[in-house]
Amino acid sequence: MMKITVGNIFLDFDASKYKTKAGAANGLYKVLYRFARAIHQDPDIELQLYSPEQSKERGCTSGWRIQWEAGPYQWAIGASLQVANHKAGWHTTSYHSFDLCFTD
Repeated sequence: MMKITVGNIFLDFDASKYKTKAGAANGLYKVLYRFARAIHQDPDIELQLYSPEQSKERGCTSGWRIQWEAGPYQWAIGASLQVANHKAGWHTTSYHSFDLCFTD
């Protein structure tokens, strides 16, 4: 289980289950999607998953990226300290405080 400390949000997400950044990004996106819907947001509008190519086109790092501007204040900073699989060779960082980037 992963806990995003900002806003005391608890999410059922185990990064060690994912060997690839793509798998982890998609897995966490699905968890966040369900959570956003549960708090009455429209995740189709508020939550975005970008491929490495899409991230680069938008002027960000070229990695998988989850953007959630309507999420809890600075959610991605807390998440970046918790979402990683070092054995598989990847970790996360926040580009802004509202987006989480999956990187080597």
